[in-house]
Amino acid sequence: MSVHIDQAADDELEVCASILTAAFLDDPVVRTYVRGERARLARLTDLHLAMLTSGARHGGAVDVARTQPRGEVIGVGVWEGPTDTTPWVARLRNLPRLAHAYGLRELPASLRSQHAFAEVRPRVPHWYLAEIAVSPRAQGLGVGTSLLSHRLGAIDRGEHLPAFLEATTDGSRRLYERWGFEPSGDVVVDGVTATAMTRPAASGVDGER
Repeated sequence: MSVHIDQAADDELEVCASILTAAFLDDPVVRTYVRGERARLARLTDLHLAMLTSGARHGGAVDVARTQPRGEVIGVGVWEGPTDTTPWVARLRNLPRLAHAYGLRELPASLRSQHAFAEVRPRVPHWYLAEIAVSPRAQGLGVGTSLLSHRLGAIDRGEHLPAFLEATTDGSRRLYERWGFEPSGDVVVDGVTATAMTRPAASGVDGER
């Protein structure tokens, strides 16, 4: 099966949010952000919509995978770029979504978790893989590989910047190591451990490492 990668259209962001929500519903790291079971599906969807319409949409990339050009979205890769150009109006519009996602009672704990993860990010300009997910019916078809290959190739050919992510399982850490990511430290929040991983910038004119 061939996989086509392009950018999500504005009217596809809700579909992208649904794919991400389904994939990360029980993710231990995401649970340190969105806590508890109350209206969890709706709250996670709001969190992902806020993420998609902020940094990733402005100065980053919302890559989507399809089986044919302009076809149905079957995978999503959310990347924050080295410069966040989100307009203040977009940030303002996202405040109600974030308030609903976190909940006022859990907001301090959610912010502490975000701060812990922000602390391990590189201090130099870089691309950050916030989340990547594949629709359940497209699992095992190479969609995730296509999404990673597309964006990492673009980074290597373009700005020659490092890339960064957090791996939440041993399996995902091994996967990302095959793509050139190297462990750069652990983040521990509420007993949940994630591995910070950095992929060095490409050094060659053709993106060679």
